[in-house]
Amino acid sequence: MQDRAHANHAAQSSGCQSHHGISGPAAHAVLLTFFDIETAHGQSTVELQAGDFPSLGLTADLLVVSAFERCYAPVPGTLIGRLHEAYGLQLKALPIALDLRSSPLKCWVSAELDWPDQPNQLSRFRRIAVIEGLMEWSDEDDLLPWPPFNRLFSLLALLPMRQIACATVASPLLGSGNQGLDVVAHYPDLLNAYHQAFRHVPELERLILFDKTDAHLQVLGEAIDAALERPAPQAMRLRLPGDSPAVSGLQDLLSSRSSPFTRRSSQAAQDIRELLMLLRSEEASLVALGNHSRRVVEQLVLQSLSDEASSEKLTL
Repeated sequence: MQDRAHANHAAQSSGCQSHHGISGPAAHAVLLTFFDIETAHGQSTVELQAGDFPSLGLTADLLVVSAFERCYAPVPGTLIGRLHEAYGLQLKALPIALDLRSSPLKCWVSAELDWPDQPNQLSRFRRIAVIEGLMEWSDEDDLLPWPPFNRLFSLLALLPMRQIACATVASPLLGSGNQGLDVVAHYPDLLNAYHQAFRHVPELERLILFDKTDAHLQVLGEAIDAALERPAPQAMRLRLPGDSPAVSGLQDLLSSRSSPFTRRSSQAAQDIRELLMLLRSEEASLVALGNHSRRVVEQLVLQSLSDEASSEKLTL
């Protein structure tokens, strides 16, 4: 596999902690960088997004959460706590579809979630995967690189055999919270883990890494950009005035296209929804606009070709 150098480019209480701490809603959601990975099965994408997860407006098959072993308390300031605030979720009450807590993977996956009253502007996800346990150390007292990610990718490889969808996965930057992992020191290991994940999980098409702030993600993104010899993408930003006829016209066009084109294509509906949310913000990076627009165009073309194929079959 090879990275394509497109200009493409997120506590403590009663003895329980979350591996990934966040501190409340963010004012803005920002796509910091993304890069494409060419595989034998097609093109897959890794994205780094900064912001409060519920406010990112994402649609994912699987949301990843980290927790200490058997500790699911919704502690304020943690991702688990934020999910409780935004969605009323109690992890300990979720039915489990796949339980691997007694295995070396130390994780489990919930059954499909159904929230008919979920607000449209919130991020959506079909299941939750919980990665449990502490960071691990070698016999030489060296921190093993990204063991939570290694376990996550091993889990993803098992899901298709259980008919559990994992085309789009959203995950916090596991291990970067109160474990204090040095993202710069370990980013080569993380990139290698991405490559292996996409190689062994052809069903995985889009991996979204998010964090409440850009502190860790910005450093990781800059290291990735430097390794791939790409310019920093966040220097290129565009203001989106709400009274602009061009922006309003594009929003109206996308809204009108979403109805006839997405009745049978949930992926197209999701991509249009994310692009509309981006266009309604005060400003956006050119990278984010380009990435989301590309996905929408791809889905609409695929839907159109699918409709033509169906029409030809009907006339034969």
